[in-house]
Amino acid sequence: MKILLIGGSGNLGRELLKIDSNIFAPNSNILNITSLKSLDSFFLKNNFDTVINAAAITDTVRCETDISACISTNIIGAANLMFMQSIYKFKLVYISTDYVFDGRNGSYKDSDPINPISNYAKSKASAELAVRMNKDNLVIRTSFFPSEFKHKAAFFDQYTTKDFVDIIAPIVYEKVVSGEVGVTHIGTKRDTVYNKVKERIPDIKKISRKDVEGVYIPYDTSLE
Repeated sequence: MKILLIGGSGNLGRELLKIDSNIFAPNSNILNITSLKSLDSFFLKNNFDTVINAAAITDTVRCETDISACISTNIIGAANLMFMQSIYKFKLVYISTDYVFDGRNGSYKDSDPINPISNYAKSKASAELAVRMNKDNLVIRTSFFPSEFKHKAAFFDQYTTKDFVDIIAPIVYEKVVSGEVGVTHIGTKRDTVYNKVKERIPDIKKISRKDVEGVYIPYDTSLE
């Protein structure tokens, strides 16, 4: 399988490249998903069986204030890849998020209706729905902490199935090479963000969702 990875410089991208060094991951100077011209020029010269789109603006606060950038990368970039897929016939694997759910209930199945609240969640849901228009694509809903957790505190009142990226990435890779299509969920055990981070960083401090202003922080986005 010849795999193209878009977003190779991100947390997930770097871990996937550790797993499979044969994955091709050009930087945005070579391949810009917000430009159809850049994409078409690239695919005219390169053939791939599978394209992983892991590129996104994931800063939820920034997505509330810089809407145009959020739309450009998270929505238009994904839509452009769908245009390219119709011409160059590759399989598209889209890395979505547990935030496509509103987080009021938790333990979401892959068949449950989505209800994105924040701008980040809405942008990811918009792209996900476009990718799902082709039944041969794969949407992976997941979430992860960077391998080096840079925050001084973690939410004690938010439940999740996310985990550190070095734990999530191998599961993502197995899904990519499995040939699976449709929508799938990837996560580990359900617990609070604080408890999950504390396993790796024992002295992490607690913070409440209520302490964060300017963006909606869901209560429970755990996945089944």
